[in-house]
Amino acid sequence: MNTKIKWLISLIAAAVVVAGGVSYGIYKHNQPLSDEAFNKLEIDKQFEKTPAGHYIHLRKDDPTLYRTTWSAKQIKNYFFNKYNIGVKTRADGTTAEKTKLGTNHLFDNNRLVDKQQGYGGIGRIYHETYGNNKFNSGITYYSDSVYNWYFKSPEQAQKDPDVKENVNQLVR
Repeated sequence: MNTKIKWLISLIAAAVVVAGGVSYGIYKHNQPLSDEAFNKLEIDKQFEKTPAGHYIHLRKDDPTLYRTTWSAKQIKNYFFNKYNIGVKTRADGTTAEKTKLGTNHLFDNNRLVDKQQGYGGIGRIYHETYGNNKFNSGITYYSDSVYNWYFKSPEQAQKDPDVKENVNQLVR
């Protein structure tokens, strides 16, 4: 009887160790990548590991694609109503305006992008999206300034020619 009990205890202990190892392996495998580890991945791998959601490509030549919680309507409302009308601009064209546009990135208008024209970060995005017929359908446009800026999934964005050509970083 003692031998049977020892075997039973050994089998139970082995089962607990195996179950614990499998659980730990599953936990480590399903753990999300840190932002640093994600940023080191090649762009194709980033697209594979990026979460579902809506994504924005704010400038045609922008190297970054941003995941957003805002709808296309909310972003347009921000630029046409809040930013265009309600933001006070300094003499050099910058403002103290800051927004995340529903992303994990802070867009800050204090940094001048083009000192000649005085556009801050948000101002440059506004300027380029305003001239994009797919963003602002009420304008006459030049075909080279038209691009898809809002995507319903990372897969849809990955198929876009401007994203394929320019994007090398995703912000989840």
